[in-house]
Amino acid sequence: MLVSTAFFIVIERKILGMVQLRQGPNKPSIKGLLVFLADGVKLFTKGLLIPNTANKWLFIMAPVFMFTLSFGIWVIFPSLFPIEYYKYSVLYFLALSATNVFAIILVGWSSNSSYAMLGAMRAIAQSISYEVSMFTVFMCPLLVIFGFEFQRMLDDPISTWAYCSNSLLMWFISILAETNRAPFDFVEGESELVAGFHVEVGGGLFALIALAEYGAIIGMSVFTTALFFSGVNSLLFVVIVLFICYLFILVRGATPRYRYDMLMDFCWTKLLPLAMCNFLFIMVW
Repeated sequence: MLVSTAFFIVIERKILGMVQLRQGPNKPSIKGLLVFLADGVKLFTKGLLIPNTANKWLFIMAPVFMFTLSFGIWVIFPSLFPIEYYKYSVLYFLALSATNVFAIILVGWSSNSSYAMLGAMRAIAQSISYEVSMFTVFMCPLLVIFGFEFQRMLDDPISTWAYCSNSLLMWFISILAETNRAPFDFVEGESELVAGFHVEVGGGLFALIALAEYGAIIGMSVFTTALFFSGVNSLLFVVIVLFICYLFILVRGATPRYRYDMLMDFCWTKLLPLAMCNFLFIMVW
């Protein structure tokens, strides 16, 4: 997963270069494909600078905690050849998704910086708001499968796409906000907050945060495919996962950032009522 995440960062930079009609990374190796090695060596060999006013222990442990939460979700990875079977893997997924905001709060608060703290406070409001609609939409495929296991979704011949196609767009918008991606990347709003919650973090700790964020994108793509495209074969499963990852990048290259009040208004007055009506419709059906 670390290798996949590293290559995903390179592919995003290459695709954004194509979208914006400019050169992406093209120096290290052939066409810049190994630029992630250069970035990794550069970040992990830098000196670890900790602000004097920061809570030093939390400042170091918060990025590690964020990285652990992001990759801990792969414990319940749905596979055609599972080693372990987790009976309530869906509940584990929901709990871990909701816990991720605490890592962002710890990074922002431990820095003892106004910009970092503002970014963390934005994360609290944004994550709590969109988790309500995300969990509501999340229940629709569970009603069709009638279970709480991702593995069961993968093995079930019933395709949830036929029943929950109207839920997929709402789910995708919710996970964009949940993973702090454009156009909902207010936690890292460079124009307002310099770099958001990780403005004081550098070197290897910043590399852990970047790996956690991009690992979460791949994880959400995998579990989205398991939720809404159950019953597909393994090759098609991989193709759909790659397509959803590509959509994450394309949305970032094509859409500007929202205003923060528009983000909150869209969640509570538009997305949540639609999600609740859709849940009632699926339940009655």
